[in-house]
Amino acid sequence: MKPRFKKILRKITPLLILTIIFLIYAINILITEMDGQGWELLIVFALVGISVIFLIVDLLLKKFVQNWKKVFLIEIGIILLLSGWFQYQNRPMIFELPENFHQEYVTVIYNVENEKELGINAFTWRKKIQVPDNGIILTSSDINESLPKTDFKTVNGEYYNSNGNQKMSIKLSDSEFEKNGRKYKFRTWRLGEGEFMVSTSKDFEKYKSELIKTFEKKASR
Repeated sequence: MKPRFKKILRKITPLLILTIIFLIYAINILITEMDGQGWELLIVFALVGISVIFLIVDLLLKKFVQNWKKVFLIEIGIILLLSGWFQYQNRPMIFELPENFHQEYVTVIYNVENEKELGINAFTWRKKIQVPDNGIILTSSDINESLPKTDFKTVNGEYYNSNGNQKMSIKLSDSEFEKNGRKYKFRTWRLGEGEFMVSTSKDFEKYKSELIKTFEKKASR
């Protein structure tokens, strides 16, 4: 290998490669995927910001660490740590919907006696939860037993809030109700289709009233 080519090759480091990839991806979004939605512009800003940070770190390492192999290993270590952190912060709780599911809401009611726990802890990387036909999941777990990310998946493997379909899910405000002197906290998501979806407080209060009636019927059995 010629010395000059070898010198050029050693300037190519993992963080520099990622910087170039992120910038190309940001430019691609600007050119081909911008349709007026604010989240796309936020992604572009995030990609550019991360690229700038990676470039600064890369330049600093090359300046203060003279050994190319050490720079390479340090940057690989940084990438692995960041990748692991990102994966941990985006651990998904996946609600699998039954076939021909037509409910508009999916709700988890917590701290219900004699019901199964969700089985989520600090070491859970992925959790699948089967949604019953009525869209109401009862669990003895606490409302804080959850994962950072929530996904909804159809029996055909389609994910809500993903490119390629108009299936949408939005999380509503956590709430609670009282039954026989005991308070039950619950968390609700609304499902639908379209480019955007809005849920009003009036809609939620109507659903909450129906939810309490359904819970009371089950509790009385």
